[in-house]
Amino acid sequence: MSQFDLFSVVDLTVPVFVRVRKAVDTLVGLFNQRYPIVIAYSGGKDSSCVVTLVFQAAKEVVAAGGKPVVALTHSDTRVENPEVAAYARGEMEKMVRWGRQHGFEVILGIAEPHDLSTWQAKILTGRGIPSFAGTSTDCSIDLKVEPQRRLRKQIFKTIETDGCPPSVTCLGTRFDESERRALHMKLRGENAMLPVRNKDGDLVLSPISMWTDDDVWEHLGTAGASGEHYSDFKECFRIYAHAEGQGCAIVASAINEGGQSRKKGGCGARHGCFVCQQAVDKSLENMVAFDERYAYARGLLRLNKFIRHTRYDWSRRHHVGRTIREGYVAIEPDTYHPAMIRDLLRYMLQLDYDELVLAHSERRAPMFRILPESMLFLIDAYWSINGLAYPFSAVVDYVDVFHNGVRYDIPEIHPVPETPMPPARFFHVGKEWDDDRDSMVFMDSGLRDHLWESLTEGSPCQPPLRTLTDGRLVWDLASGPTFSMNEESVAFIVDFELDHLVRLHRDGYGHNPGGIVAGFKWYAQFGALQIGSGQTSKIDEILRRTAWKSKHGLTVDYSIDDLLARSVRFADLPPKARTAWHHKATTESAQTELVLAA
Repeated sequence: MSQFDLFSVVDLTVPVFVRVRKAVDTLVGLFNQRYPIVIAYSGGKDSSCVVTLVFQAAKEVVAAGGKPVVALTHSDTRVENPEVAAYARGEMEKMVRWGRQHGFEVILGIAEPHDLSTWQAKILTGRGIPSFAGTSTDCSIDLKVEPQRRLRKQIFKTIETDGCPPSVTCLGTRFDESERRALHMKLRGENAMLPVRNKDGDLVLSPISMWTDDDVWEHLGTAGASGEHYSDFKECFRIYAHAEGQGCAIVASAINEGGQSRKKGGCGARHGCFVCQQAVDKSLENMVAFDERYAYARGLLRLNKFIRHTRYDWSRRHHVGRTIREGYVAIEPDTYHPAMIRDLLRYMLQLDYDELVLAHSERRAPMFRILPESMLFLIDAYWSINGLAYPFSAVVDYVDVFHNGVRYDIPEIHPVPETPMPPARFFHVGKEWDDDRDSMVFMDSGLRDHLWESLTEGSPCQPPLRTLTDGRLVWDLASGPTFSMNEESVAFIVDFELDHLVRLHRDGYGHNPGGIVAGFKWYAQFGALQIGSGQTSKIDEILRRTAWKSKHGLTVDYSIDDLLARSVRFADLPPKARTAWHHKATTESAQTELVLAA
């Protein structure tokens, strides 16, 4: 789409008050037809503008004797720019009060990823690495799309009563934002007058689709000054201005539109997550440089930079593969090495502690908490089940930082130069991870603990058993939608068990061959966790795999150099294994030797 075509869509001559009246009339019409309206609120200027329009329409419908149904959804990724997160929470409280004052209820829903799906847990459990520039942006799916989809279903079920039309979700999308956005909006048929179906089959309306950036700012300024809306929007103007290192939001917007601003990330967020690696997000950096009030965020910037600068440091990656083909697993850089994972956890704990102390000294609430206790214990259990750390290592780090004065400051390092990923090598493990499972040492390598079972026999503490499809007897653990910690158990551990767990760790609990999984089993015995529905067999498999790795020195602080020395090149694999692993073959891994030999 050319620039000419873009502006042929947006009529620049229409006054803002006319745009407002048209949008409100459209929304009043939908309310009068009993359509429930859901506002997708991000905390940005555009969605704030949409809120004012929907609320004005609802107010007019109430005055005419109607009963508008209004809901509002918001997404908190749990790694948001703290200023945006705090602002959005405050504004939503105002919205609920304003609606109540004017005769209608605002049904509020905040979408958050489950603990296990958060950015923190995904990275620190070794299940993934940050979404670096040029790679998949699946983080936006885990942190925003899926939580929002779950929340919308819940909201729709709540507000769609018998006989009423389906809900209409109001978006803050505008043709004027960019040529790419305009093209996608046109392809989807988005408009300001009639709701259309999106790819999920939901009805959506874009009330400000024909507005310009200046229209939005003018309306928010006028609305805020009038005192007739839920907010004065001063904080909105502040955040946009300071995100560009400016004192004026309008000037900042002009800079942004002129292409001098930071690049946007793959999720399209205006103010990025503080851990985002898809693009260099200058908004929080500009804030810190512009005003001392944002000094608390300096540590978040250091964390972001540390992750960015170590992207190509292959020594910080985990090299032990999981998939067995013809008795071998691949040895190559994948997710983070256990040592790197523990470093990151310690840095995050230090940032949390420093912010708690700073907030107390400034008599305010903390602006962020990266690792709440429930997530910390979940990570600790996951470390154990996957052999990434000895039992209760995360608990020890938490106690050291929050109670013992130990510091883990993020180092300033130079960017590691980009280099190609080293070619895969291969390590023989046998047909199954626990080929020696009949040995006495490994009789408890799966989801069992015969000593614990014998000590608790006949008591309520004895874990119930279930039979898997292969005939194995395993513990029948509590299950739910996802792997998670029980909040009451977490609180009990924090209040009464921390010192005990630290002593167990320092006494070498779980340091025996195969015993590294004892931490997970302790949490399970304590009733502190639930596993995902249908995951019992998978948990048993992972525990057996980890016990085998523990016996063979492939967990926790294994040496990558030693592992590489114990592995073989692709060319040295047996013929069947070369066939099974052909997708890992490269010229550098001796493809040429195979050709010449043939």
